[in-house]
Amino acid sequence: MEAIYKRYQEILSANPNKYYEDYQQLYKKMEDSPAYYHGQVIPFLYQPLFFSDEELKIFKELTSQLTDILNKVIAKYLSDGQFRSYFSFSKELEELILADPGYSCPFPMTRFDIFYYGGRNFKFCELNTDGSSGAVKTNTLEKFFLSTKAIDKLKRDYQIAYAELIESWIDNLLENYRQFNPNHDKPNIAIMDFEGYGMVKEFECFRDAIKERGYQVEIIDPRELDYRDNKLYSGDFRVDLIYRRAVTLDLIGHYDEIEDFVAAYLDGNICVVGGLRSQIIHNKIIFALLQDSDKVDFLSKEEQEFIKQHIPYTRIFNPTDDQLFNYVKENRESLVLKPMDLYGADGVAIGRDLSQAEWEARLDKIEGKSYLVQEFCLVPEKELAVFGQGKLSFEPFKYTLGLFLYNQDFKGIYTRAGKDNVIASATGCVTLPNLIID
Repeated sequence: MEAIYKRYQEILSANPNKYYEDYQQLYKKMEDSPAYYHGQVIPFLYQPLFFSDEELKIFKELTSQLTDILNKVIAKYLSDGQFRSYFSFSKELEELILADPGYSCPFPMTRFDIFYYGGRNFKFCELNTDGSSGAVKTNTLEKFFLSTKAIDKLKRDYQIAYAELIESWIDNLLENYRQFNPNHDKPNIAIMDFEGYGMVKEFECFRDAIKERGYQVEIIDPRELDYRDNKLYSGDFRVDLIYRRAVTLDLIGHYDEIEDFVAAYLDGNICVVGGLRSQIIHNKIIFALLQDSDKVDFLSKEEQEFIKQHIPYTRIFNPTDDQLFNYVKENRESLVLKPMDLYGADGVAIGRDLSQAEWEARLDKIEGKSYLVQEFCLVPEKELAVFGQGKLSFEPFKYTLGLFLYNQDFKGIYTRAGKDNVIASATGCVTLPNLIID
């Protein structure tokens, strides 16, 4: 694929002013789109990542391998009380996890974030199975990018497309409902998150796409739901199917305010996609458990070897374990600290980005077993096009790929890039479109 990156650079370099103007036009199009974050158009570059069909095949295979492992972990959690105890979930959360969601797939919406070094050389960064975002941002950018002048020129030599992620998700959402209630083909649908917490533009995009199919749909707050006569309501709107975007951490944080939602879910009277079982593998402790051979002796040798190769060394950080504490303190440059279950890179500390004094101060503040310590993985880099004050340059950016799976089937890619080792929307990263080359 390096040849196409070189060709793209040649195209831009031949007439930088032309493509800078096109970049500005692209930004204006994005202003009238759902691709927003915190009230602003998502930051992006005039630069796609390119993927071959062979690379997509690799992504499908690697996500399928990990999915098989995770399905075994979930089955073990549901059937084995001793194994459940390793997760230390609250009584309330455990009850929600054990409740049958009414359809077969335990994690319908998934984004596996990876460091991809080419070929079959990759490391999993983290698993997002709880309110995963990014599909609308990347598809909006990709759709507009296909009509840019630089890509028009590339189209003379290549077939270029992108992976559709919005309509295909609605297909899977409805497929799960058909399993939940095969006798009802026209559910009222709700997109659920706490007001002020979620990405409203993204929710509105899904809402409008669902409405186009003839369904009634609303964006709702779980605190405002009313459970009566075995049905769940938002005002006068009966809710049959919920696309859950409220993350589990927030649901448990507001547990006393969402009693009606909880009751309907535990009674099996509301279809929630994704169900709370996704939390088993969403919590970052999953990497530490997967690497404890005594706890996952139900996995095959091949599966345990896959884990060794592709999941970074991870341990639960126990401040009272003197041997582990000293190891972490003395190996700052090769380690990362991550909170068990926060999102948006909140609380993540990269050892090599801190002084020794700052690192030790972080360690001293950790109470209980609330953090993981993980092997630092080099973040892949690529030279990307940047227009700084209208001037074209090609600068190194670090990037991560988010591999979307719908009902455990690989569907597409969400790419973020930045200058720092922590790459997330909250840290000021940029979004890159992902184009498939044939």
